[in-house]
Order: sequence, then structure tokens, then C-alpha cells
Amino acid sequence: MTAGEYLDSALFIISLKPMSGYELSRKLKWDGSMVSGGTIRPLLKSLEKQGFITYEMRGRAKVYRLTPKGERYVSNLRLFRETMREKMLRASMGRDILFPEVLTDIEDTAILNEAIEEMANLIIKQVKIAFALKKKGEEEGVKTLKSMIERDMSEILEARRSRVH
Repeated sequence: MTAGEYLDSALFIISLKPMSGYELSRKLKWDGSMVSGGTIRPLLKSLEKQGFITYEMRGRAKVYRLTPKGERYVSNLRLFRETMREKMLRASMGRDILFPEVLTDIEDTAILNEAIEEMANLIIKQVKIAFALKKKGEEEGVKTLKSMIERDMSEILEARRSRVH
């Protein structure tokens, strides 16, 4: 999990209910193991410094909660993810059937879900780069990014075709 993924996940978890760093470390797991205090403390400090969370002392424990800025961020993050899902679904429905084998073989949906999970973070990173370029008015940068991605995909598909034949 990347630092950004930890930040987003931590904010989402804290949005569900205020909690201590220890509680967060128990809920914020990666590969089935608890995230260490050495990871949680700097993460919480960073979120606090950026104004996404605040804390109150309850006994000896700091209990973290989202600030209004953090609440807006989590709300926008949820909306972004829902919008991405909808746009991907709409794009796939507007074309020929993309996954006929999945739609007819229910066991393959697990493989499709794994592929989506593996690619989702990469797609989000690409969208973030495109967003930053668009915000700066760098349309040529967006076109370059898009053509690089399309070129790489074409090369991968061509290499796969040549191995199959």
C-alpha cells in the first residue's frame, strides 16, 4: 500500500467513527497484518498537519476525528470513486460486449474483479496526473499521457498475440 492509499484509507476509516491511533492500526491492515505504530503516528501527524483530522484527549489516548476539510475530502473521494465506476460501466456498455466469457461464466467474475482491483490504483494515478495537467491548462501533456498509455497497451497486446500464434 502506498502512502497515499494509507492516507485515503485512514481518512475513510476515521470517517466511520472517531478512534485512537491504536484502533486505526487494527482496522488499517495490509496483507492481513496490523499496521505498526511507526507507520500510524507519522500518518496521523501528516493528516493533522494538512488539516484533515483533529484529536481530543480521552484519558491518555488521542481520539481522532475528521475536520470539516477531512469530511469534504472523504465525501469527494467517495463521489470520485462512484463516478469512475459509472463512467467505466457506461464506456463498456457503449461498445461491443467486452467480457462475453465473464458474462457467461460466473467463476470468471472473480478473476475480473481481481484484475479491476489490480488496475484501479494505476488508473486513479493516471487520472490524477491528467487532472493536474488539465488544471494547469497543459492539454498537450494530457494528449501525450493518453498516447503513451495507448501505445503501451498496443505493444502489450501485440506481444501477447505474437506469443499465442
